[in-house]
Amino acid sequence: MKKYPFSNKAIKAIIAASIALSPLASTGTILQQTTVSAAEVTTVDTAVQRVTLIYSNLGEQELFKTVAESLKNDFTFTSEDWTYVLTQPVRTQMQASMDAAGADVVAEQVVKEIAAFVYDSNATNLATNYAAFKASASGQAITKVMGAGKIDLMLQLLVDTEKLLWSEKYEDKLLTALENGTLETVIDEIRAEVIASNPAYEQLNKDLAAKMGTNFEGLLQIKNRINEKLVAKGIITSTDLETLKDAFLIAALKAGNPNDGGSTPPPGGGGGGTLPPTNPDPNVISLPKDAAEVVREKNPSGMVEVVTKIVPEKVADIVALITGEKNTVEVVLEAAAPGEKAKAEVPAALFTEAAKKNPNAVIEISTAEASYKLPASEIKIADLAAKLGTTADNVKINISVNVVNKTVKGLTLASDVIDFTIEAVAGTRKEYISTFSSYVEREIMGDTDFNKGKSVAVRLNADGTFSAIPTLFDGKTATIKSLTNSEYTIVENSKTFTDVKSGWAKEYIDTLASKYIVYGKATGEYEPGKHMTRAEFAVLLVRALGLPTAKYDGSFKDVKGIEWFAKNGELTAAVKYGVIKGKGDGTFAPNEKITRAQAAAMIERAMKISFVKYDFSQLDKTKTLNDFKDAKQVGSWAKSGVEAVYQAGIVKGKGDGTFNPNGYTQRNEMAAILANFLVTAKLLDDTFK
Repeated sequence: MKKYPFSNKAIKAIIAASIALSPLASTGTILQQTTVSAAEVTTVDTAVQRVTLIYSNLGEQELFKTVAESLKNDFTFTSEDWTYVLTQPVRTQMQASMDAAGADVVAEQVVKEIAAFVYDSNATNLATNYAAFKASASGQAITKVMGAGKIDLMLQLLVDTEKLLWSEKYEDKLLTALENGTLETVIDEIRAEVIASNPAYEQLNKDLAAKMGTNFEGLLQIKNRINEKLVAKGIITSTDLETLKDAFLIAALKAGNPNDGGSTPPPGGGGGGTLPPTNPDPNVISLPKDAAEVVREKNPSGMVEVVTKIVPEKVADIVALITGEKNTVEVVLEAAAPGEKAKAEVPAALFTEAAKKNPNAVIEISTAEASYKLPASEIKIADLAAKLGTTADNVKINISVNVVNKTVKGLTLASDVIDFTIEAVAGTRKEYISTFSSYVEREIMGDTDFNKGKSVAVRLNADGTFSAIPTLFDGKTATIKSLTNSEYTIVENSKTFTDVKSGWAKEYIDTLASKYIVYGKATGEYEPGKHMTRAEFAVLLVRALGLPTAKYDGSFKDVKGIEWFAKNGELTAAVKYGVIKGKGDGTFAPNEKITRAQAAAMIERAMKISFVKYDFSQLDKTKTLNDFKDAKQVGSWAKSGVEAVYQAGIVKGKGDGTFNPNGYTQRNEMAAILANFLVTAKLLDDTFK
């Protein structure tokens, strides 16, 4: 699914600065690489489309309806309230201008109808409501005072401010202002730059001050004071107001970059029809209304945690939305400010009941920088409750997804470092969940498109080392398939070898080396023509699959555990996950050259690992072992493996029509075989020519 394409740094700036833009008080804005010039001013059509797109992602619809009805029916502000909202000088000038222009409406009515328009619009009716407001007595009053097209111009100014707010030019300044408490000053600076960029905006601001008693900034302050009075009057609560602000923010984030043709609706899309959602994945379920609450609390170390808590009483409502097709429940974490951490608190019942409803149910924890897709069946609640000495109904699962501000020596980072943590909690007792029986997908977002051939996710290990993890890339999104929790990041690496300067295998070798699967020799050579050993290929498969390593357990007579392929745990991992079995006499023969039949058998075992979820339906069953002249030379133990890799297109026969099962495989050939396996297993992007 599509995620918000922002860095941790940018998201904090979005949250901080969003108060400046919304008709309500808090629409987030969008990261844009250029500033706005007079030639780039938004048209009214695209402005309406942009706001419509934001509304198409807007949650809390029932709350908006409640407010809208109240505004229509019993908007009972007293004269004292209106004096506070408009201020007396503004009200006096505004009314005098409307009277002079012959507008038969009072200033309070104009402001009330603007507020009603904000609350009573949605993606379907926004364009219609906007046109109706311009045609109303209030809209006509503004037009008579300000001139034709000025309502449109104000909307365009909002959207153009949105563009500039998220330029790289202001990102650092916004963050500094947030820390220094000078945010409003920077926001004023941004708006002033947009106004100064276009003579039409400059004249608009002057006319507003002269005819309406206040400039554009003053109008936004009126909007804020209306919200304050809505709370004071009991029309909405302060919590409701924050909920509505957050709803606008999230909607704007989901709307994407307004200057990106893929993120805004096509021309004419704002004409009143319902726009498609930014996230079109039909399998993803958003939380029902009031299913979560957000609290800020200090952990034992004194750090503030922003906790998105799933309300236990809402679990049944959430599970009811899960079907055979819709199996993913998304929990969007409330964003944390600098120095805080974000996490979700999920009742154990959501995992158990979701798994009962659909064995493939997934609980997805999402932030702006990353997401964590937890198969519900992977969280063994009964086992965790036993370890915690309690019953399942007392267990809560805490899932943290946070950016870690750190540098990693020797690696070129292409994304933030993200810490993924899960813990089961009962009272003061905790049990960390660090390993899984199947791949648990995570997504990490980059600021720019990743280089598929040279990028890979790595797990940062506690001992300072790192391990490459199977990763697929789609633009700015990296999908990681891992069996463990830890800190992860995306790195970009470009590796070549002095003895592989050209040739048919160069792209395979360079790609696998850049992804830290093949290492080569200390001399800087790969030795492509040298035969590969059994130990070397076992280690390659372990690295390629991202299998967790473990201490050597003495599985083989001829392996002591101090060898390069055993001391770091790769050999044990290969045994544990069934990639290797050894020989009948209890040995492994690690230094023997691996035959083509042995390699095929090892690959087939890897294909059959349950969490790899290899799609065997893609095999070409028209191909059989009998296609090879030397089919009878394939041992019975290897027949299934040879046929599987042949049908999958992983290994081809020789030019003379044989498979040559007992022949040895060179290191360049094995690189191609391994890459072909990973591509067909959907663990590696196919970047090969």
